[in-house]
Amino acid sequence: MGLDQKPNRVEPVFTHPARLTDEFLSAQLGRPVTLTAVEPLTDGHMAQVLRLWFTAEGEGQDPVQAETVIYKGAALSKTRDIATRFKSLEREAAFYRALAPKLPIATPHCWSIAPSSEVEPWILLEDLAPKAVLAPPLTMDSALTLLASLHHKTRGDALVRINLSNNINDLNGFIQSQDPIMIERLLSVTLPENASLLPPMLSGRATIQSDLHYPGPVLCHGDFRWDNLSAAKTGCLLDWGDYCMGPPAYDLGYFLATSTPDRDPTEVNLITWIDHYLEAVNAAAGDAHPTLTRAGLIQDVLCLLPIIAWTPVMMLLTAVELPRTKHTYWKAVLTHCETLSVQLSRFSA
Repeated sequence: MGLDQKPNRVEPVFTHPARLTDEFLSAQLGRPVTLTAVEPLTDGHMAQVLRLWFTAEGEGQDPVQAETVIYKGAALSKTRDIATRFKSLEREAAFYRALAPKLPIATPHCWSIAPSSEVEPWILLEDLAPKAVLAPPLTMDSALTLLASLHHKTRGDALVRINLSNNINDLNGFIQSQDPIMIERLLSVTLPENASLLPPMLSGRATIQSDLHYPGPVLCHGDFRWDNLSAAKTGCLLDWGDYCMGPPAYDLGYFLATSTPDRDPTEVNLITWIDHYLEAVNAAAGDAHPTLTRAGLIQDVLCLLPIIAWTPVMMLLTAVELPRTKHTYWKAVLTHCETLSVQLSRFSA
């Protein structure tokens, strides 16, 4: 549905938070508005995402203008357990309260955040879609430049206390809560019998296998993929529910795993993309930080791929009631993690 096609008014149902009223929206936006429709965008693992359509009286003889904002609230019951474990919505709320104003990269404007006294968090954000449709589409190069900008401008700064180890601990809590037979079955039907990722993943615990060449810290987005990028504002990062301080190779490896399976990249493609990221991230490294090298970065990505691969496993184990397209996507990501492991290993031999 395009933004010029407003959906018919959606009457309140149990899946739409009762707080979504004219009064609520007017209070958050600081002006009188009328809520005209609630459009579900994502009912995912970490949050319920809705586009709120509303109108506000125009000035003078101007007609009533239709506008939109994005509401993110607690996930529905079928995925609430995983959302509660990782506290992604709470982390994203904390991001907009304290961290977003400090970052030299574009993020959605945050209109309002639930007060700490509320039982369940919610966030009201700028709808980037109207700006994105008018902007040139993002490319692999522009996405990697945006990632490099996030990393080199936050390198060495302890912006938050959350680090990759915290994320891995949460992940291990999830792994230990699952039936190991189900995990083994999923891995065996998705990955080749001799897959390099199988031994570390069948150990039943996510760990960083060896010392990293570039441990950082940089501010890692944690879920850097096409779904969380917008062409608005010449490149804008959204969905900040997994950020942490960590190694730059995590975000890079995650992006290659989640955002390139449909491109079926060759080894030449991979090196071109990695070199583009390196050129951008090293451009402002200066004397305070060592220059990242291709060999060291590839080794770090290889070391982190078994951890990255747990994300699609986690999604597949908990996505029974989600759309079939999500299953297809995350299976492709898991398979591509192994493909990347094989391809990148040739450069580290």
